Amino acid sequence: MKNSNHDIAIGTERLAERRTVVGDSLEEIQSMVPNIEQIKVANVIIGAGYTGVSITSGHVGLAHSLLSEYTPRCREIMDRAGHLAGSSALDMARLAFSWGMRARVLGVATINALSQLLTDRSETEISTYEGDIADHITVSGGVVTVVGNIRPTVKKLRAKAEKIYVLERNLDLRDEETLPDTAAEEVIPQSQVVIITGTSITNGTVDRLLELSSNAREVALVGATAGLPPTVLFRHGATAVGTVKVRNADRVMRIIAEGGGTPSFADAVEFVVYKPVPGAGKV
Repeated sequence: MKNSNHDIAIGTERLAERRTVVGDSLEEIQSMVPNIEQIKVANVIIGAGYTGVSITSGHVGLAHSLLSEYTPRCREIMDRAGHLAGSSALDMARLAFSWGMRARVLGVATINALSQLLTDRSETEISTYEGDIADHITVSGGVVTVVGNIRPTVKKLRAKAEKIYVLERNLDLRDEETLPDTAAEEVIPQSQVVIITGTSITNGTVDRLLELSSNAREVALVGATAGLPPTVLFRHGATAVGTVKVRNADRVMRIIAEGGGTPSFADAVEFVVYKPVPGAGKV
């Protein structure tokens, strides 16, 4: 494990040089979750659609598996297969700093599980609403950019926006109405509303996307992968977070194991939108 530990150490040092969403999330979790060193990983499932990590507090974190971006081999995970359950949740969360995508996915899913411990206690800082993000942001014409071809959300926004750009990295999800994600540098700064897929947290693009969105009126992170502490995302420029709150952990983990995705989660999660409570802190 020398090489993988070395990679994580380099990643941690790299992220420590500036404030990042992942680094700040882990820092906030470590400072605010009591006895975090005692929390263990209870179960790990790497599915075709999502990766799920359950921890001994009973919480579950999800992250899109991003199989299309995996390298053929990932020693830091393959060498630990069969031994991930029982690991320190904090150590597993630090995999989010790895250069390997498979390890990063596991790390982000674990951070998302730990984040539930903060979200459950942050009622004075976070307002919670039910439903889809498209129903909780103000578009009122103008230019909208959606990073990630989130088709149900895009369909709703097209009816409200003056112009909409949809950016997508995965070739399989592109169509005649999408642009490559490299167009972000050009189109995001001219947008009044920006919706960013939570997979940007895992693939390492979220911080730059939030920087580009600094002039937008509404900036939202969306998806099951966007389960980091909302207060951290608010401090980095988000005005809303649309994600899921797991209500039936066993059911969600079974769905993941059987290859299911977001549409299959309906009876096991609550789709929620988090917004900052006015005056609760700097946004």
